[in-house]
Amino acid sequence: MPYELSWGDVYFSPFLLVVVIAIVAAWVTVMLLNATRLSRLIAFPSVTFLAFVVFYIVAVDAYFIRF
Repeated sequence: MPYELSWGDVYFSPFLLVVVIAIVAAWVTVMLLNATRLSRLIAFPSVTFLAFVVFYIVAVDAYFIRF
């Protein structure tokens, strides 16, 4: 298992990839909540977005990419 991800001659931490995947997944989740109008039931949308990001970071780290 590699400790770094390489893109050309630049090395990245796997944590960077996990965070990018988590932010995209949280963004898609928020878009689905907005499309189904479930977001109107949420009191603090920005905190909810951060909670989704943290949840997806933990999930991606546990099941897909370990950092």
